Amino acid sequence: MQTITEDQLSLEYYGTVVEKGQLKAKDVARYILALDEFMNVVTTEAYGKDASLNLDVSGFRGLSFDIDFLLQVVGLTSGALFCTSSPKDLITLATDSIKLCIYLAGKQPKQCTPNSNVNTVNIENSNGQTQVFHIQTLNVLSDPKAANSLDTFIREPLVKGLSEVKLKSSKFDIQTKASANDAEFFKPLDFDLPLSKNTITTGLTIESPSFKDGNKWKLNDGQSSFYAEIIDRVFIESVDKGERFGKGDLLIVEMEIIQTKTPQGLKIEKLITKVKDHKEAPEQKGMF
Repeated sequence: MQTITEDQLSLEYYGTVVEKGQLKAKDVARYILALDEFMNVVTTEAYGKDASLNLDVSGFRGLSFDIDFLLQVVGLTSGALFCTSSPKDLITLATDSIKLCIYLAGKQPKQCTPNSNVNTVNIENSNGQTQVFHIQTLNVLSDPKAANSLDTFIREPLVKGLSEVKLKSSKFDIQTKASANDAEFFKPLDFDLPLSKNTITTGLTIESPSFKDGNKWKLNDGQSSFYAEIIDRVFIESVDKGERFGKGDLLIVEMEIIQTKTPQGLKIEKLITKVKDHKEAPEQKGMF
């Protein structure tokens, strides 16, 4: 087990409510507890379930209302996701999760495409923009505890009159902030979480072809039947030109198998990206 180097994490609130000394003590207590819950989720995602977080209040300061925390993680194992044992990794994951909320603007992502080799995910937002985030960032936001915590210590104070909330490290040049205009972006979201994407080359028999754009073909891999969309443009053009396809034909294809965690459970989607060969089913000869 290892202990990471300590760092000072600051939660800062700005606005006229702070300037007039009208920030209620019971609200501040709830915000601190929510931040502690959020950082515990971040710690688990970064270092595994055996790691634990010590987040101790070390002081209040500044013209804004600033709360300083002494941050320490213990119980690291050699299999931790971020094996550098640096608090920089932990705080980056926390601040990037907040940045992802603002990037999504309170709406479901259009598409999440994992890059399993580098442990990142391409996230397309509702405006069609795409950014790359560490996949653990998406894991944090999909955790109900983290989502509810952000709703408490960021969204709530902003809708109650604060102008800005900032989370930053005093040791590293890492920080993020949310303004009053961002408040509604921190409501909990139920969205699909990509778990894996594998590409295989396999043979499939056609059970039911489809000759309309976007429609899925019914195929069989020798064990079970399933529906899959074929997006190979060369293949689609051959369909449009009248190439014959029938039940029992064999297709040799490259197929993406995408596993996703949804609020309803696990989902597997199969997508044919390339048709490498097409063999017609042999004709069945009659007995006479």
